[in-house]
Amino acid sequence: MKHAKRASLLIVATVLFTGCAIQKDKAADTDHRVPVEDDYTLGPLDFQAVKSNYPAPFSKGVNFSEWFQSPSPQTIPFTKYTEETFEQAKSLGVDVVRLPLNLHSFTTGVAAYTLDPLFLRLLDQAVDWAEKHEMYLILDNHSFDPVANTAEDSGDILIPVWTQMADRYKDRSNYVIYEILNEPHGISDSAWGEIQGNVIAAIRSKDAAHTIIVGGTGYNSIGALSTIPEYGDENLIYTFHFYDPYLFTHQGETWGSPPNLRNLKGVPFPPGAHDMPAIPADLRGTWVEYNLKNQYPREGQPAALAAMLNKAAEFSNARKAPVFCGEFGVYIINSLQKDRIRWYTVAAQFLDERGIARTSWDYTGGFGLFKTASGGDFYSDLNVEVVKAMGFTPPDQKAPVQKTRTGFVVYDDYPRNGAAIACWETGDVNDDDAVFSSAYAEGGVADGDYCLLWRNPTQYHTFMFTFPHSIDWVYLKNNGYALRFKVKTGAEVSFDVRFVDAESADNLPWRMRSRLTAKRRRRTTRGGPLPYRLTA
Repeated sequence: MKHAKRASLLIVATVLFTGCAIQKDKAADTDHRVPVEDDYTLGPLDFQAVKSNYPAPFSKGVNFSEWFQSPSPQTIPFTKYTEETFEQAKSLGVDVVRLPLNLHSFTTGVAAYTLDPLFLRLLDQAVDWAEKHEMYLILDNHSFDPVANTAEDSGDILIPVWTQMADRYKDRSNYVIYEILNEPHGISDSAWGEIQGNVIAAIRSKDAAHTIIVGGTGYNSIGALSTIPEYGDENLIYTFHFYDPYLFTHQGETWGSPPNLRNLKGVPFPPGAHDMPAIPADLRGTWVEYNLKNQYPREGQPAALAAMLNKAAEFSNARKAPVFCGEFGVYIINSLQKDRIRWYTVAAQFLDERGIARTSWDYTGGFGLFKTASGGDFYSDLNVEVVKAMGFTPPDQKAPVQKTRTGFVVYDDYPRNGAAIACWETGDVNDDDAVFSSAYAEGGVADGDYCLLWRNPTQYHTFMFTFPHSIDWVYLKNNGYALRFKVKTGAEVSFDVRFVDAESADNLPWRMRSRLTAKRRRRTTRGGPLPYRLTA
């Protein structure tokens, strides 16, 4: 669930390197929603609410997804979110950011599971920004394959990882909060309860002050809250996730195990707001068809959502502790705008009435606050109606900013000026043979602290920068601008640099390429051979 068309610069290994665009989900920016219009308006939402008497220290916020959710510390796209992003989120009314971390991917991977210094250095910066702007930052352990069941030996990595995290952040402000594990599932309540208790004890051995978020099984379901043991710790917040009704909030998803909902679109919210869509051929005869016809008309009503959230508030009062909705939202791709607005209106109001803090999934992305899944400019691309429905205050939107008509930095320690970096490879690639990663700069490769490390690339391996629409490439080309970069190599190699216009299917990569080769520099000082330099 937690899963655009832009100009791209591809740097491809030539041994020969041919380009291949990188797409996680091509549907992510395709508007193929059914053209349904309706004049349905929500009636009074005055269902009996159970109020939690134990509020969290924060109220409402967002998840900064796809930031620290990389397979290694070296591939963290650190400039995806900046201090300005924190400032902009706060201007909306956000007082808490849930930060998903692929925490276990940022370790040595051996028995000690030592956290990588690069990851910690980058995370420190995010913590600095949150503290500076007085925003709570939930360090959410978003590790493990979401499809695979939570292993009964997961404590073997959870305990050492959280011991290190607690030791590092024990002296930070109370704005820092720990969340042990996102969406445990496929494990018994008792086994997970014991593991979670052991992790709490490990954290408390280093840090007695910071709040810890704990959750139940069933992907942090509301129903599993009552199965969480009473740990005897008075500084806990209990979390759940809320995506009811699933067939509405996840229509269009491509990642579920069969059948997925790729072809399901136009499901109304609430039921009866407009006509139900035809059942797609691949979903006929499945549980999806049965649910839409027999259960959805009842389970999709606001009254059903109110009753479910009452259970969370009742648990809060019984346990005498705050509850927190860590994720909720509607997938953009196949849902209608009017339906999404209604759902967010209902969900946000019901959570607020019950005194339940919340962070929506996500800020940019398939469930995000922008008009498309790829996000966009804060002052021109916000989905204003959805933002307001969630209880936030958006800035006035205006026409997009004039396109950049000057030189700019693409990479300097991190990708800059809206550029994002990704890679593509074929076959199996070991960690020691990474296509690219960031690394500490050595030997004066660059002026900053980091450089891109491209180790043992082979034919068809690619790393790629994608750029925002705000760059006037035609102007830059016609006015003599050129791409300049520093490269150091230990062998004579050649590779292609290609500009690809992802807006046009006619502009194929192999029509816009330059070949660069590396030649040994002349010896100018005593000592070993000097590195190669690139020539076009």
